[in-house]
Amino acid sequence: MNPDTEGKNGEPLYVVAKYGNTTKLTLGNYSGMDAYTCTEFGLESREVVVYNGKGSGDFSAKGDSGSLIFTGDGDGLAILHSGMPRGMHNHVTYATPLWWVIKLLLERYPFAEFYGIEYTLD
Repeated sequence: MNPDTEGKNGEPLYVVAKYGNTTKLTLGNYSGMDAYTCTEFGLESREVVVYNGKGSGDFSAKGDSGSLIFTGDGDGLAILHSGMPRGMHNHVTYATPLWWVIKLLLERYPFAEFYGIEYTLD
C-alpha cells in the first residue's frame, strides 16, 4: 500500500473515512501502526489510531461508537470504539482492527462466514 499523504514530521499517513451516527461522514488520517496490549490476566487488545484530518474537524464524537472505518478503496479497516478528548474536541480516535474482530468472532463461532457472501435486496 502506498500512503496517501504525510504527517507534519514526514511520516506516511493514509486517508480513511467513517459514517457515524453523530458526525456522519468524516475523513481522518491513519498511520498504519497498530497497538497491542495484554493485561496481567491475559486479556489482549488491538488498537488502530485515527487522527483528525487537516481542516476537516473531529473524526468522531460521542455516539459514533460501532461505526465502520474504511479505506479509500472501500475496504473495512476497523470498528470505532472511543476517542481522546482535547478541550471540546476529540483529538484521536481509537478503533479495533477488523481483522482482530473477525479472528475473535471465528474463535467463538467457527462456522461464521464473512467473505464471498452476496447480499441482495428482494
